[in-house]
Amino acid sequence: MTVAQRRSRRILAAALAGALVPAAVASGAAAQEAETTEALIAEKVAPDIVAEIGDAGDAELWLLFTGAPDYDAALAADTKEQKGAAAVAAAKAYAETSQQEAVAALEAAGADYETYWGASTIKVRADEDLLADLVALDTVEQIVAAPEYGMIEPVAPGGKEEATGGFQTWDAVQTAAAEWGVADVGAPEVWEDGFTGEGIVVANIDTGVQFDHPALADSYRGNNGDGTYTHDYNFYDIQDACVGDDPCDSDGHGTHTMGTMVGNDGIGVAPDAEWIAVNGCCPSIETLIEAGQWIAAPTDSEGRNPDPLKAPHVVNNSWGTTLPGYDPIYAEVVELWHASGIIPVFAAGNNGDACLTMSTPGVYENVIAVGAYDENHEIADFSSRGHGLNGTLKPDLSAPGVEVLSALPGDEYGTGDGTSMAAPHVAGAIALLMSASPTLEGDYEAVYETVTGTAVDTADDQCTGDKEANNVYGHGRVDVEDAVDEAPAGKFGSLSGTVTDQHGDPVAGARLVFEGGVVRETATNADGEYAFERIPAGRYRVTVSKFLYGEATGTVRVNRNAAAVFDAEIELLETRTVAGRVVDGGGQGWPLDATVETAGGEAAAETDSFTGEYSLVIPAEGDWPLTVETDYPGYEALTVDPDDAALVEVPLAAGCLAPGYGSDVLDERFESLAAPAGWEVVNNGEDEFPWVFDDPWGYGNMTPGSGGYAEANSDASEIELLTDTDMITAPFDLSAASEPTLSFANFFVDDGIGSEAEVLLSADGGATWEQVWYTNEDLEATVETVDLSAWADQTAVQLKFHFTDNATWAYWWMVDNVRVGGCDALDGGLVRGTVTDAATGDPVAGARVLDAASGQAAVTGADGEYVLFTDPGDRALEVSADGYATATVDAAVADGEVTGADAELEAES
Repeated sequence: MTVAQRRSRRILAAALAGALVPAAVASGAAAQEAETTEALIAEKVAPDIVAEIGDAGDAELWLLFTGAPDYDAALAADTKEQKGAAAVAAAKAYAETSQQEAVAALEAAGADYETYWGASTIKVRADEDLLADLVALDTVEQIVAAPEYGMIEPVAPGGKEEATGGFQTWDAVQTAAAEWGVADVGAPEVWEDGFTGEGIVVANIDTGVQFDHPALADSYRGNNGDGTYTHDYNFYDIQDACVGDDPCDSDGHGTHTMGTMVGNDGIGVAPDAEWIAVNGCCPSIETLIEAGQWIAAPTDSEGRNPDPLKAPHVVNNSWGTTLPGYDPIYAEVVELWHASGIIPVFAAGNNGDACLTMSTPGVYENVIAVGAYDENHEIADFSSRGHGLNGTLKPDLSAPGVEVLSALPGDEYGTGDGTSMAAPHVAGAIALLMSASPTLEGDYEAVYETVTGTAVDTADDQCTGDKEANNVYGHGRVDVEDAVDEAPAGKFGSLSGTVTDQHGDPVAGARLVFEGGVVRETATNADGEYAFERIPAGRYRVTVSKFLYGEATGTVRVNRNAAAVFDAEIELLETRTVAGRVVDGGGQGWPLDATVETAGGEAAAETDSFTGEYSLVIPAEGDWPLTVETDYPGYEALTVDPDDAALVEVPLAAGCLAPGYGSDVLDERFESLAAPAGWEVVNNGEDEFPWVFDDPWGYGNMTPGSGGYAEANSDASEIELLTDTDMITAPFDLSAASEPTLSFANFFVDDGIGSEAEVLLSADGGATWEQVWYTNEDLEATVETVDLSAWADQTAVQLKFHFTDNATWAYWWMVDNVRVGGCDALDGGLVRGTVTDAATGDPVAGARVLDAASGQAAVTGADGEYVLFTDPGDRALEVSADGYATATVDAAVADGEVTGADAELEAES
C-alpha cells in the first residue's frame, strides 16, 4: 500500500475521574461495586482509553496479562535451536492459560477479538460494560491503547535533492572494494581471516526484500542454487503486498537494510550469511506482533506449519515510534526472541538532535539500539539520543548511517541517511562475529559484552556520559575486527559428502541438518554433493531427507583443521500420480486456474488455465490431503483426499465475487475505471476529491473484490479541506430481484478520526433518502449485506454511497462488487490472456480490456494477465494502456467455457 501522506495521529485526552461511573448516587452493594470498578479502571486502564469510551461510547483495547512465560527450559538449553523450540512452546502455553478467562468473557459478550501468542495480548473493541467486566478479571494486568509504529524513514542524503523514499539512486554500484561503512566497522579485516558470515542467518522486519537482486540473490536462504527458489520459511508476505508467490519490496527500505547486512560487491558486512525476511513494517501493531512471531517460528508462505528450528540468529529492526515512549506490548515479543536465542538489533530513531529522543522498541534495556555517524565519525544530527528507561545508556552502539550505499529494488543501488542504515551494520557485524565464534550463537549477554566492550570509545557529553560510554554514541563505534579478536576462538574443520538413493543414483536437493554444539543446514547440488568449507569442530547428529524419499540419520565428527566426510543413502519410495481437473462448482462448470498442493506444501501443481487439468506425484503410502486454491476471486479453498481428486468442483464463497455470477438487476464491478453509465458522482466538499474509479493515487483495491473499484479518499486531500462526496446509482427495478438484498465489497478505515460512511435509498427519484447502512468504525476487507425487503415492490430504486471526513483529514472508503439480487450464473464465458509490450515482451500492468458491445471490462495485474467475463459469441476486445496505442483482439467466446486472447501493445512514439 502506498499512502499519499504519512503522519502521526495521537489521541490527546485526559483521564476523567469516574468517567465510566454513573453520575447518580448508588447505595449498598451497588455503590461498593461501582467504587471497585472505578478503582480497577484507574489502576489498569490507560487514561486515553477511558476518555475515548466516554466520548465515543467504545474504544479499541489491548489486554495485557499477569505473569510471564516460563522460559527456564529455553534459557537452559544448550543450542540456539533447542532454545527456540522451548521458547515458542512456552510462549504459546502461557498465552493459552493467561488469556483463558478473558476469552471466556469475550465469548459470553459476543465480542469480536484477536489473540496473539508472541506477546500474550488480546485486541478487542469494548464499551463501558465490557470494560468493566474485563478489569474485574484478576488475570488482566493492564489495558492499553495500540502504539503507532512506522518505518524509521531514511533522511535525504546531505547536499542532494530529495529522492523518492529518501534514497539517492544510481543505475549501478560505484564503489570501492567495500563501502565506507563496511570498511569503517572493520569487516574487510575479518574477511581476510576467512570469516564472512557463513552458517549464520540474519533477518529483518521491514518493507520486504527484492529476493533476486544481484547483490542479494546468492545469500537468500530460499535460493536452491539451480535457478529455482523456495520461499516457504524464508519470506513471509504478511501484508499480502506481493503479486504472485515471489517476495517483493513495496518501498525499498527493506532491500536497502538487507543489502547492508549481507549484500555482495562490498555493500554488505557479512556477505556469506544467509537472509530471510517478513514484510511486517509497519501498518499496525498487529502486523508487527505477527511478524515477531514469524521471526521466532518461521512458517510456510501461507502462514502455516511454524518451525522454530528455522529461526534466524539475529534480526534487524529499522522501525519504531516516531515519538519517544515505551510500548509494553512489544516488550513481550523481544523477551520471546531472547529466550529463543535471537539477537535483537533496533535503530535508535531519527528524532535527534536533542536528548531523550529514543524510539521504542530501541529504548528497551534488552535490545541493541544503534545511533548513526558520518564518515568523519561525527554523530548525525538526526540520530536519537538517550538516556533510556531508568537512566540506562542509550543508544548502545553507533555505526555508519550517513551516505550509506546499498541495494534498492529494480536491481538498483542508492544511498540513504538514517539510523535505519546504521542498525544493519551492527546486525551484519554480529553475524560476522558468530561465524568466527560459534559459541556465541544464541547468547545475547556474551554477544552484547563483546560488541560493546570492543567498540571504539568516542567522547560526547551532550546527554551525560564520558568517552567510554555516553548517551550519544553509546559504548562507542562498532568495531567487528576487535570483537572477533576478543571473542572465544572457534575450532573449525571441513565437511563434505554425497547423498544417493538405493540404486546408487545421486539425489539432488536432499536436505541435511547437522545438530551439535551449533546447527547447520544445507542441500545437495545436482550431483548429490554438499560441502562446508568451514564448520565448527565437534560431533553432529545428521538427518537427511527429501520429499518422495525415506529419511536417513547418522553421526559425524568434525576434527579441528581436518576434513570429515559423511555420505548417506535415502530410499526412493513407491509413488503414485494424482491427476484430475479443477472446475467451477457454482453452476458455470468452467475450468479453473488453481493450485493443487499437498497440505504441507511438499508438492504442488498448477492447473491448465483452459482445461483445469493437473497432475502431481505423491508417496504411495500415507495420508496426503491436497489443498485446492483458485486464482480467481470468489471461490472457497478446499481440502480433498487424493482418491477424490479426479474432479474437484470448487464451490462459491460468500459475497458473489466470482466472475460469471451476479444479478441482472444491479451488478457493478467498476472495471471500466470510470463512473458507470447512468451513475452520478456529487462533490459536496471543499476539495477536488469526489468518488474516483481509476485508482489515481495507486492505493490498489483493498476490498475482497479485484480489479477496478470505487474510492472516496480523504487521505489524499489537504488537511484543512472537507471531503464529502456521493456516488448515486442509476435507477433499477428492485421488484425484479430474486432476493431484495444489497451486497458490496468494502474497505472502510477511519482509526477513530471522525469520518463516516453510509448507504441511503430513494424510491422517489432522489426527492427523499433513507439510510440503510452506516459505519464510523473500521470495516476492512468485508462483504457487507443489507436487507432491502421493505422496498421489494419498488420499480425505480436508487442507492447513494455517501462519504464524509467531517473536515478531519481521515482515511478512505473503497467499494466494489455492488450487487442487488441473488447470485445467479449469468450467460457468457471467460476470456483470459496476457497483455505485453510488443517491443520488449514485458507484461503491461494496468491495461484495460473492454468489450464495448457488452460493456464488460477487466484490468491487467502486475503480471499483465486479465480475466474477463462477457457475453457469448464473436467479441472484439479493445486493449488500451497509458503510453500505448489501443489495440483490438478477437475472441470467440463460448457459453460456460474459457477462451484465450493475448494482446500486444505498441508504445506511442
